[in-house]
Amino acid sequence: MTSRWNIVLVVIALALLAWYYSLNQQDNVDLAARIQNSGSPDYIANQMETTLYSLDGRKQYVATADEVEYFQTQGDTLFKAPVVYLFEASKNSDNLVRSWRLSADQAKISKDKILYLNDNVSIQSLLPESKIHSLQTSSAVVNLTTQDITSDTMVSVVGQSFTTTGKSLSGNLRQQIATLKEQVQTHYEIQQNENKNN
Repeated sequence: MTSRWNIVLVVIALALLAWYYSLNQQDNVDLAARIQNSGSPDYIANQMETTLYSLDGRKQYVATADEVEYFQTQGDTLFKAPVVYLFEASKNSDNLVRSWRLSADQAKISKDKILYLNDNVSIQSLLPESKIHSLQTSSAVVNLTTQDITSDTMVSVVGQSFTTTGKSLSGNLRQQIATLKEQVQTHYEIQQNENKNN
């Protein structure tokens, strides 16, 4: 009779061990599913708008995108079909106005506020008195704090009475300065004075 009890107790102990093992395995699977892959984003959002303010409370930029992915470990934010608006103080008042509209097929903003625009990059001035009206290129890098811009790809710049192209660009959007380098071609539109004396 004792050997029967021993067998029953061993079977019960084995059943409890198997049950405990299966619970642990399920916990490990759940835990593995919860631990993120280091290459995957911390969050993904669709149709998102992000507004960034400077330390003194002024709007620096507003970014909208079809899809946004944020990677906390690197501090990078990836955008699909982004549109970014830059701001500056109005000349007539202290109010902020949208000064530039930047768009592309894809973009990345790094943790140090550097915007990397890629594929079908279009930069348009929103100020009527702007010397530079628009820039077109396939990739550009913009410092969102200083508004410095660079591009190592073919760039087309349209401004007041001129169109110019070049192989690379450096400049500043806030100061409306664009320096093109290598293979530069410029076309001027000569304005004829309509008030001629007869």
